[in-house]
Amino acid sequence: MKEYVNENTPGSPSEWYDLGVFYRRNARFGEAMNAFRMAAETTDDPSLKAKALASIDLLKEINGFVNVDLMNP
Repeated sequence: MKEYVNENTPGSPSEWYDLGVFYRRNARFGEAMNAFRMAAETTDDPSLKAKALASIDLLKEINGFVNVDLMNP
């Protein structure tokens, strides 16, 4: 996978997906979600689309996580 150290714009859906993975691994969840959405919207590959949509769902779970045990001492 490429390291995206500058502001290059990915050219293919798989590059958008890889960029999303890079952002997710670096806890940049908003940018990861945008990259996964671009991958899902621009691909014709049903497998890549499914992976991108699953990654979006995962990020929604991460962002919406609440530990109810910590909320109720």
